[in-house]
Amino acid sequence: MSTPEFPTQPPQPTRDILLDRVEAYTRLEPTKAISASFGIGILLTLLPLGGLITGVSRLIFLIARPLLMILGVVKIAQELEVRRPKAQEHEPSAPVL
Repeated sequence: MSTPEFPTQPPQPTRDILLDRVEAYTRLEPTKAISASFGIGILLTLLPLGGLITGVSRLIFLIARPLLMILGVVKIAQELEVRRPKAQEHEPSAPVL
């Protein structure tokens, strides 16, 4: 019997493939490539990247302490659960008369 072949996903474009595509596009359409790079440059200049990075880093540090505290409590609870002696199940004995 033959094994069924599973469809594989196409490989993700690597950096070299993307660079080759950009080079080819730049050679075919130099005006569009220059205008696109100019537009991206203006967009990156206008965006407040410093403020965005500062805000995200503040948010991460603000949330980090409570998250680490909760993680510590969860880990302690897991460790206590492992170390707790388990109750042995007794076989039901005959009733004493």
